[in-house]
Amino acid sequence: MGQFRTGKIPSDILVSNVFRYKGHSDPSVILGSSIGEDAALISLGDKVLVLKTDPVTGTASKIGWLAVHINANDIACRGATPHWFLCDLLLPERSNARLVDTIMRQVDSAAKDLNVAVVGGHTEVTPGLRRPIAVGCMVGLVEKNKFVTSSGARPNDDIIMTKSAGIEGTALLATDFGHKLKLDVRTLARARSMWHSISIVRDAMVAVETGGARAMHDPTEGGLLQGVWEIAEASNVGVMIDQSRIAVREETRRICKLLKVNPLRLMSSGCLLIAADKENSNLIVNRLKKRGVQAEVIGNFTSPRKGRKLIQADGSIVEIGPSERDELYRVIESR
Repeated sequence: MGQFRTGKIPSDILVSNVFRYKGHSDPSVILGSSIGEDAALISLGDKVLVLKTDPVTGTASKIGWLAVHINANDIACRGATPHWFLCDLLLPERSNARLVDTIMRQVDSAAKDLNVAVVGGHTEVTPGLRRPIAVGCMVGLVEKNKFVTSSGARPNDDIIMTKSAGIEGTALLATDFGHKLKLDVRTLARARSMWHSISIVRDAMVAVETGGARAMHDPTEGGLLQGVWEIAEASNVGVMIDQSRIAVREETRRICKLLKVNPLRLMSSGCLLIAADKENSNLIVNRLKKRGVQAEVIGNFTSPRKGRKLIQADGSIVEIGPSERDELYRVIESR
């Protein structure tokens, strides 16, 4: 067995060596760990508790702010409202109070944006770290029988994408590597400002309130294509998406070209994928646009025997498989 590279553990290892260990069997668990399902569901009578934990490891910038939003995003993908947040801060040796205060100010600001209470966590200096790591845990609530999963997509459903591909990755690259990129000041500033587009809580709430959303997923590591593959894998369906319909901002295109990065395989927090029945997909898109959220139908789900495919810009068709790793980590390791 080979050693893992930076980034997500391969999907087959998750299935064989992680998801099988479930501890005590608890009938209140509606949904636990599986491919593409990023938040657990626990029955509480007429309410369902939604639980999510995720770290921020790919950057030292805005990690407190990111920890809140990326965890809240997965709660919202369940159709739930995020309410309570816990944060573990793992700090390098020789850290100081100023660093802790900076990170926690970011946590506080992001939590206030979402009306979320910060209720606990843990802070320590950890040997061997080169930069701080924030591990977030978000808790939300949704009414019984109103939650959404990643596994609800059906053949013939449309797949809606909000905003653009590579939002989080673009902001990270512009912030951490901007001084090395041959880009004008305005382009870098716009790329860095993409931090403010990372929340998909509003996008998800609009989709749920409109009706017809069968599945929702927030593509993070591995980018848009990984997110599409994960919905298809969780739902046991095929998918066909059209690259010409996938929005990629000019700032993302330019940074990805300079770094030889595929924007469709770059961290995409801030983009929401929605599987919607055809009768409601256009209504969801229109309502998102009225709320100021860019949205587009980029393809549709198919029978599993048709595979998972992307129509490229030149018209050729390629298979979509699970991502080996996010493009961001390749850039980090090469610099």
